[in-house]
Amino acid sequence: MELARACAPYTRLRRSLKDCRVALVTTSGAYAAGQEPYTDNDLSYRIIPSETEARRIHFVPGHFDTSKGAIDPNIMFPIDRLRDLQAAGDFAKIADYHVAMGLTTELRKLKEQVSWDIAREVLQTRPDVVVLTGG
Repeated sequence: MELARACAPYTRLRRSLKDCRVALVTTSGAYAAGQEPYTDNDLSYRIIPSETEARRIHFVPGHFDTSKGAIDPNIMFPIDRLRDLQAAGDFAKIADYHVAMGLTTELRKLKEQVSWDIAREVLQTRPDVVVLTGG
């Protein structure tokens, strides 16, 4: 059965996971301490450096319950889990930075403009695998 790539964002790995670089992309409204929080209906995104400590990751509340993420940011932005998996040898590298976006109802702009900007940012990290999380 053939599926259009627009329907199924899946691409088979061309190498062993142990040799891969992994990036994180989230729509959870994550931002690092010192970065500007998202506003309502915000089409912007944040670049979160890989070395950012999980305790410095915050989430904008409002559209969903972020209380558990405030206790353990790894629930929505699993940076420590990526570090654990890399340390265990499950994959080779973590991307230099990750991309997070806020919440918007402007879906046409998101699809036609912002998603392409985010894709360019992610591609610059040269990932083999991208972990996607939502809020």
